[in-house]
Amino acid sequence: MVKRLGNKMLNRSDALIRLGLVLVILVLANVVSHYAYFRWDLTAEKRYSISKPTKELVRKLNDVVIIKVYLGGELNAGFTRLKESTRNMLKEFQAYGGKNIEFEFIDPMAIENLEERKALITDLIQRGLAPTNLTTKSKTDTKQQLVFPGAMVVYGGREFPVNLLENQIGFSPQMVLNNSVILLEYKFANAIKKLTQYRPPRVGFIRGYGELNEAETTDIRQTLTILQYEVKDFDLVQNYYIPDRFDVIIIAKPQRAFDEKEKYKIDQYIMHGGKVLWLVDGTNATMDSLRVSYTGQFVQGTDYNLDDMLFKYGARINNDLVQDVNLNNPIPLVVGKMGNAPQTEMFPWYYFPLLVSDNNHAINKNLDPVAAFFASSIDTVKNPGVRKTILLHTSANAKAQLTPTRVHFGILQSKANPAYFNQPDIPVAVLLEGEFESVYKNRVSPEYLAASDTVEHLKFREKSPESRMIVIADGDVMRSEIRSDSTAYPLGYYLYTKQTFANKDFILNCIEYLADNNGLLETRNKEVKLRMLNSVKVEEEKLQWQLLNIALPIGLVMLFGLGYGFFRKRKYAA
Repeated sequence: MVKRLGNKMLNRSDALIRLGLVLVILVLANVVSHYAYFRWDLTAEKRYSISKPTKELVRKLNDVVIIKVYLGGELNAGFTRLKESTRNMLKEFQAYGGKNIEFEFIDPMAIENLEERKALITDLIQRGLAPTNLTTKSKTDTKQQLVFPGAMVVYGGREFPVNLLENQIGFSPQMVLNNSVILLEYKFANAIKKLTQYRPPRVGFIRGYGELNEAETTDIRQTLTILQYEVKDFDLVQNYYIPDRFDVIIIAKPQRAFDEKEKYKIDQYIMHGGKVLWLVDGTNATMDSLRVSYTGQFVQGTDYNLDDMLFKYGARINNDLVQDVNLNNPIPLVVGKMGNAPQTEMFPWYYFPLLVSDNNHAINKNLDPVAAFFASSIDTVKNPGVRKTILLHTSANAKAQLTPTRVHFGILQSKANPAYFNQPDIPVAVLLEGEFESVYKNRVSPEYLAASDTVEHLKFREKSPESRMIVIADGDVMRSEIRSDSTAYPLGYYLYTKQTFANKDFILNCIEYLADNNGLLETRNKEVKLRMLNSVKVEEEKLQWQLLNIALPIGLVMLFGLGYGFFRKRKYAA
């Protein structure tokens, strides 16, 4: 009896010691976790992790960022996934930003007062959030509802709209939602960066050589302004140099040859670390010339006196015309008359290629086709100090037609010969990154060098720091079509098919990448694999998997309980 009592006391002491050790370990773990934060993401694509630039961004916040997500209500599986992915992403932001990240989910459709609901919906649309009609199908009925897959990021009295849902042509709804999930980190990080930056990035449109006018660039200018960019025109002829206050300059479709002194200004802007977006035509082809002549247009190569510069930096725009028989935009042509009314038909116009990408960079990630008009090809030049990335190219069925040549509508009278279009993936846009060498190295007189050294802004440099530029062999990629009332269509809108292509997204990504010194655009490279279920197989085997996942675990627990009770009864019955 004494021995059994001693054993009980010993067991109780051991239990208390173990309990004390567990409590001490828990307290120490909480203390350590307060000072040393870490998480494990065991997914192959690191889908629940945010990048280093994003972590640094939210850690350095000086005030509270409030994020209001308006995606709520009864959603289908796809939108529920988008909602939960948004919640998880914001929790990850909160984990590194702490008290400076606050977020909430709001359902605009849950407001019972009709007038208040309408007022909120109108306000959200005016502030830049795009609604969408969601159709939910069941076995018995189909229900439609208006949802706002968007969020408003507020900081320091300013706000920035974030549309969570991508608008992509030719992608299945599942792929669109998947791509939307992929871009969540970039969209929220970019919004926070825009609101917290000490000054907006400055973009300069170069003027002086017949570039695209303000009306033709209205849409891209307005969009850049909404995205917190400072947009200015800069007269290259009237100024002595391009100031470094411009983060990016844009040379959009010049119409005449550059003087050497203006080329020198551009070159030295680059040598001092400036970024350039080049949009330069390789030929003089235009639709206006084709329409006024039955014999077509005699197309020649252009000479803007930029070849030596671009060649030195690592690219060459060829004097040719890209044709694509597989991906192109159609044009209407008159084929006859019915009474006094002309009859028109749409014909594929090989000179209006739709450019695609290999998804090989943050700039062209998950990008729809980009509409081009009389584009030329680009060759990259061997230059050890410069890295080249092809951003846009034609389809596999293309041809680069050398100039001089005659372009006319007669080519549409017969079916295209596929054997003629035997040049696949012709490059039309290329990214150049590295240390660029000045085209004026060893070409400047000692007297000028001595004089320029006395003025910091004019000081001659032979080589640039690590920098980047983008060359696009078609100026019309940035040009908006103009209506009869002199207003502009959205950039990328093609009048004859009423489709909107990804020209604006591509140009915005180019400018964002050139101006971005934090590396946030690289977060667009995240991959999240879409693992789709076989809906037919799910329906056939639904009961089997329900029993396996619900009934089997319960049965095993019950079996274990009965077995354990039987074992204890036999052991302690005596």
